[in-house]
Amino acid sequence: MPGGCAVRRRAELWTGLFPGQLLEVPIPILATPVPADGFAIDGHLLISVEAGHSDTDDTTVLHAPSIGLVAVGDVVYSNVHQYLAETPGSGLEAWHRALDVVEALHPAHVVAGHKGPSADDSPADIDETRRYLDVAGALLATGPTRAQFYSHVLERYPQRNNPHTVWLSATRLIKDQ
Repeated sequence: MPGGCAVRRRAELWTGLFPGQLLEVPIPILATPVPADGFAIDGHLLISVEAGHSDTDDTTVLHAPSIGLVAVGDVVYSNVHQYLAETPGSGLEAWHRALDVVEALHPAHVVAGHKGPSADDSPADIDETRRYLDVAGALLATGPTRAQFYSHVLERYPQRNNPHTVWLSATRLIKDQ
């Protein structure tokens, strides 16, 4: 299976970053696709919506139109530093398009997959995610070193959780001389 190597590499990355903290499961994980017409929980229909690229490829979100809720997974972050390592090339623009997909659903509640402990489920997080991408993109365009990128992002967003993600992104995006 061609995707098996990618799944294995991704599992090795996260296991290395969080040793002893992640559940060890056999690879690959087999999942059942969400039916095209969705599925119901407590009488509310949930529909899988393809969003495209966010912090990784092929992101989907779950939309519960009857209650105005979108579980956005990796598309929207809420008070957590964003994982930008998979955005070279046109990745930032693609992530903006994924945010457009979520926004077009007109959610009243946006449940982020990456969320600070005190964060709510506000649709305002869509725009906050956009601004973070724009700040990071503008900074990357200046050709910073890893350390410059890291310090600038932490200076701009000191309250966000998981600063290690900023450094991880910098090491993947910036080749220091």
